[in-house]
Amino acid sequence: MPTYHVDLTTDRGLQRMPFTLDDDRPVGGQIQHILEELRQRNLILRGGPEDVLVVRWNGGEIDAARTPQALGLNPMYPIELQMRSRAVQAARREPPPEPFLPKSGYIGPVAGMTGGGLAWIVGSLLFTDLGEVLSSHGALDIAVMAMVGALIGASVLGMAASVRAEGVGIGVALGALLGVLGGVVGSLGGLLLAGAAGLGGSRQSFVVARLIVWGLSGGLIGLLLGLRWVGRDRLRAVEGLLYGLGAGVLGGLVMSLPGPTDLWQLLAFLILGAAIGAGLSIPGVRRAIGVIELDRVAGSSVGLIRHRGWEVALQGATPLGRSLEIRVDRGRCQLVPTGTASAEPLQLGGKPISGPTDIVNQDPIAIGNRVFRFRRFPDSTV
Repeated sequence: MPTYHVDLTTDRGLQRMPFTLDDDRPVGGQIQHILEELRQRNLILRGGPEDVLVVRWNGGEIDAARTPQALGLNPMYPIELQMRSRAVQAARREPPPEPFLPKSGYIGPVAGMTGGGLAWIVGSLLFTDLGEVLSSHGALDIAVMAMVGALIGASVLGMAASVRAEGVGIGVALGALLGVLGGVVGSLGGLLLAGAAGLGGSRQSFVVARLIVWGLSGGLIGLLLGLRWVGRDRLRAVEGLLYGLGAGVLGGLVMSLPGPTDLWQLLAFLILGAAIGAGLSIPGVRRAIGVIELDRVAGSSVGLIRHRGWEVALQGATPLGRSLEIRVDRGRCQLVPTGTASAEPLQLGGKPISGPTDIVNQDPIAIGNRVFRFRRFPDSTV
């Protein structure tokens, strides 16, 4: 890789330093690495907090979204890094936010219902003959809740990983593991609690015991699945617990209705899955300032299976995959290339970007042939 001299002005004055640049990677991402290395040396570009980074070569500003080879850069001339006042840029008027239903708000319940439906199908196939394997209703409850927890957990966390462009396999495996654990511990704890209370001797007490088992199982499944977000949103676990607990009690009531048992079981599983998926998605979306969602791929719209999206936190940084993040400070949103992985051109509103850039409601963000859109919620705090 060729070595370029980089000219920049810091608090120590004009500096010239050698850095190697890969000809096949966009300049912007490599510049971000250079800036990070300079920060580690306590060298900061001179400029104000509202200034923007400009990359120049041979007397002209360059498109940092392109590679050095595509730009025709030559190490004979230095690369200049300058901070330019944002005041020279025309201020953009932000379209007023309008109410909308983001896909990120309902994809969780859909995934949970899918897991609940799969659990009903698997249960119908596996638990038709209980005599030789499951010798008691307690053992049946534990087995059913383990299966329900595994499939709901795998569906919810697998879909959450897919939506955020993370490892789907890891999400499915983690969801199944946490779901099984929640289902087994919850049902076992419910059975012990019901036994200690002397429930099960009559029809009414049996129903109460079922509500305890289903409520604890649903609550623990939701709680453990919510730990997936504990690093950035600790309330998710509490919300999963509450939604799962309520849905578990409701599902237990449905299971106790007279009539078509298979139908009531299916409905109970769907209720539990939908509620847990809702608890792990809807409240989190409501706390966000807005969402970034995939709008089109190669000019075509996308459905739920190919959906990608992120809730943008009210304050701080929200990573968008491995090469971008959204930073929010008192309602002001900026798109920031992190320069760690993407070799695809990055554009905002049709213009290439290489450094922190303000984004407003309805802004399109193009990464290669994918177009994402930022939409702010009307009631978000500004």
